Amino acid sequence: MAECELKRVRGELKTYAESAQCSNPVIIQAHQEAGDPAMNLVYLFTAYRLAIADRIDRGALSQAEGNLMLSQLMSRINTEVVHRDMAGAQQRSRPGASYESLLQGLGVWQSLANQPAQNSVTDTSQPQPQPGATQQSRESAITCYQIGPRIACQ
Repeated sequence: MAECELKRVRGELKTYAESAQCSNPVIIQAHQEAGDPAMNLVYLFTAYRLAIADRIDRGALSQAEGNLMLSQLMSRINTEVVHRDMAGAQQRSRPGASYESLLQGLGVWQSLANQPAQNSVTDTSQPQPQPGATQQSRESAITCYQIGPRIACQ
């Protein structure tokens, strides 16, 4: 990820989405080679990451907002991995049930994540709205769905 991000910073890659497209296959391959039993979560992470990058490129999200959303997803994924580990043999006999629950929970989590926080941190690198100016509505909700073994987010 760092190598592709450096290429973006140097101008070799023009967008955040190009950076994600550069590193996502490497992330997937590394997890496959390691025999990661939770590849569905890796696919979810990479698809969600690409959707966030696309929104940053379009100006629908700031980089700070995208990073926060990705951190929140990683927290949820890490919780799911711990849950799967704790469930042991019973969970391994029904891996789809927990995964479906994760996808259903993403909708609820995303709706909560889209609500403005009362004590939110302001990103000073982004232009701030001027008094009396109309602030554009930001498209930030990301919907993920499963296509066979892969995950797509938009």
